[in-house]
Amino acid sequence: MLAIAQPAGAATLTPETPAPPSYSGMQPPAPEPFATDSPTPVPTPVDASQIPPAPSDTTPTGTTNGESPDVDLPEPTETAPAPDETKEDDLESIIGILGAKMGQGLERLEDTQDPQLPGAEEITERIEAEQTLIEENVADRRLATGPDAFDARSPAQGATAAPAAFGRTASHEPSVSLAASWMPAGLQGMDVASHQPAVNWSRAWNQGARFAYVKATEATSYTNPLFTSQTSGATNAGMLHGAYHFAIPNVSSGARQANYFVDRGGKWTADGNTLPPLLDIEYNPYSELGDTCYDMSAREMIAWIRDFSSTVAARTGRVPMIYTTTDWWKTCTGNSNAFANHPLHIANYAKSPGSLPNGWGKYTLWQYSSTGPFEGDSNVYNGSLSQLRDFARGSRIAGPAKLYFQGNPVSSLAYGHTTDEFVTCDWDGDGIATPAAFRNGVWYIRNGLTGNASVTELRYGEKGDIPICGDWDGDGLDTLGVYRKGMAYLRNSNTTGKADGTFPFGAAYDIPLVGDWNGDGYDTLGVARMEGVGKRFYLTDSNIRPAVSHTFIYGNAGDTPISGDWNNDGFSTVGVQRSNIWHLTDDHSTAATTSRFAFGNPDDRPLTGQWSRGTGTSVGVIR
Repeated sequence: MLAIAQPAGAATLTPETPAPPSYSGMQPPAPEPFATDSPTPVPTPVDASQIPPAPSDTTPTGTTNGESPDVDLPEPTETAPAPDETKEDDLESIIGILGAKMGQGLERLEDTQDPQLPGAEEITERIEAEQTLIEENVADRRLATGPDAFDARSPAQGATAAPAAFGRTASHEPSVSLAASWMPAGLQGMDVASHQPAVNWSRAWNQGARFAYVKATEATSYTNPLFTSQTSGATNAGMLHGAYHFAIPNVSSGARQANYFVDRGGKWTADGNTLPPLLDIEYNPYSELGDTCYDMSAREMIAWIRDFSSTVAARTGRVPMIYTTTDWWKTCTGNSNAFANHPLHIANYAKSPGSLPNGWGKYTLWQYSSTGPFEGDSNVYNGSLSQLRDFARGSRIAGPAKLYFQGNPVSSLAYGHTTDEFVTCDWDGDGIATPAAFRNGVWYIRNGLTGNASVTELRYGEKGDIPICGDWDGDGLDTLGVYRKGMAYLRNSNTTGKADGTFPFGAAYDIPLVGDWNGDGYDTLGVARMEGVGKRFYLTDSNIRPAVSHTFIYGNAGDTPISGDWNNDGFSTVGVQRSNIWHLTDDHSTAATTSRFAFGNPDDRPLTGQWSRGTGTSVGVIR
């Protein structure tokens, strides 16, 4: 072990990833498969009336010693829409060979004043690109655009015209009139999709392009057949590269689309050449799938984006950059400020980026033209190449994290980085939970909530693992563990080494929870996953043969699950964080809300722990 004053950078210890974890001593019986259909006992699932209601509280209790956490009005209740299986089944024919591309709605607004109505030039280019892909045997001819595929009406003849503000800024004209050679100051780049089947990468490099985003996926039924070759083309030309996902949020959950994206090109690595994953959330291009906001309310849209973002962050270690227009963001999210900690890729075809969406004081990338100078769309980074490499590897993103612990007064602690994962546990058995930061397989365990405290650094797990901790062996000391794609790896001491116990429980992208669900003095595992519009919990009372002991629905699909002994009765139960409103239950059998209150800001991440001796579990936030 190595005591350090404060984790401020990457770990220096030699990696010692647990290989393959197994029990020391006697090997337990083979664990039972994770089952959802025959657990014993199974409490009756709650009905809709028992799902926490829309929060109305807006102010946290308590004040910070010396400073108060900023408390903004919460966003509306995030209730993710139920996936529409019929729409998803029809997506292949709706999306077609090319699908949508970044900036498509904005281009249509320039041409037809309707983001769902293509102009003649777009239709011609689409048919030509489709024919190229068909000839290269990477596209299904049956999905090709026919001559009657688009309604030739003008907006005045029946199409639903977008509001005048869509696609414009009050003080700037659109860039259709700009010369194709015009470039704003900054580092130039581009974005492409299957609509550009023959990109001349060397020419783009010679024109000044130094980075490129390539479309990887759309919804959960489309993968760009040229993604690999286009990414290789950009890389071989010397450009930084990244992948983007075109969202269709009303056909499947954010988590499902995020997993589809990451599995098909959306991964990120801190090599200085790979840009962060990019979420393209903009005007709905398909009239078959609803209006320009996908027939979703602002609260539903916010929940969906949060679900996508948290899943990408959990799987890649990086929150996605968000591509959008200010007009769409205002209309379809209610101008939410909930994602201000995400990098912004703003689209505005004018001589300046114009006003930015709420919460963002600056942009990272600006898509300034769809008509040149580069193939696809033209973008600019407001900085140097070395700064872009810093951004790509994350060295300029990870700022200091601030932890706030609920109490009277509220206490706070600057600790770790905002890109770290945090857990809190009673590491030394003194009755107080203190934080540990987890960074790419390295733990920084702190033995104090405030003031100076020792920090132990050790390696356990891998990048992408989810850190967990608990009293696995009932000795009164909490120790570490990791959850990796449905597998738990537990250790009975806070030291580097092999796992003392490993078992499967849950599915690859479930969210793990820890608690003493039956009051026997042993912490065991639980998982939460989305089910329709709700969040379903599965809890086990055993780390040896982890069959499901309790299962129930509690909260909304977009809520963040938490656990703790809220009433100090010796039994752990669950709760959810929704925006900055916390909903807690004291009973697995009824899963009814027993406590609801506000604490923190809408985009804070949750913490739970026993901040003082002899009390129940309290909450905290990471900012």
